Order: sequence, then C-alpha cells, then structure tokens
Amino acid sequence: MLRRILNRVSAAAVAAGLVALLALALLATVNATARSADSPAPTITVTGDDNRDGTVDEDETGWDCRTMGNRLCGPAPQACQRAGAAAAQCATVASRPAYAWTNPDGSRVNIPDGRALVLDLDERPGTPEFAAAVAALDAEWRDHH
Repeated sequence: MLRRILNRVSAAAVAAGLVALLALALLATVNATARSADSPAPTITVTGDDNRDGTVDEDETGWDCRTMGNRLCGPAPQACQRAGAAAAQCATVASRPAYAWTNPDGSRVNIPDGRALVLDLDERPGTPEFAAAVAALDAEWRDHH
C-alpha cells in the first residue's frame, strides 16, 4: 500500500515538474519576444570601426592599407587616377612591391616597386598606349610570380 502511494506521489511530482518546466519555457519565450520588441538589438563593435557602422572603412583606425582594399598606402599615383579604363589595372600594378630575378646567364634583374614603374612611364595617362604599357607591366609581374 505504501508503495502505491509513493508511486502516485512520484507520478504527480513528475507531472507537476513538467508543467512547471513548460510554464518557465513559455515565460522565457514571451520575455525574449517582449525584450526584442522594446529594446534595440545589441551592437557589436569592431575594433578600428570609428563610425561604428559594422565595417572598417578606409581612413578608419582599423584600416591596414598593406592588406586591405587595393593595398595602396596613400593616394594612387596621379597617372592611375587619370588612366580611364586602365585605372584598376594601374592601381594593381602600382601596389606591387619591388622584385628581382636572375637570368640563365647569371645576370640579375632588379625591378622597382609598382608605384615607381607607373610614375616612370612615358605614355600619357588615359591613352591606349598608357593602357598597353600598364598591361605589359602587369604581364611581366605575372610571368615572374
């Protein structure tokens, strides 16, 4: 008899526990819904995002010109800014570091950085000749890398 009473009490306790858990879950859901409707979403601040728009833009403290964007530190050379359709390729060439190679005969070829190469071009920016010269510099880089 005692065993039957304990079984009934245990079953009632388990049922009461389940009802309490369901009530708590329902309250938590209602509370979370009310909280999200009443208060703004939490904001995530990215280090270096000065205007807190969620992305680090050029000229913000988190911007690294050597690894972000077009990888040009400082303004692009004037020649690239006036290059017309070749502007993107010109900026790519201007961002490249100096490099070198050794020819089969043992002679060494040193190429200055891309900014110096672009500034040294004789062709006038915006002309087809300038675009061809920039394309040739780009092709030479690709041949050696």
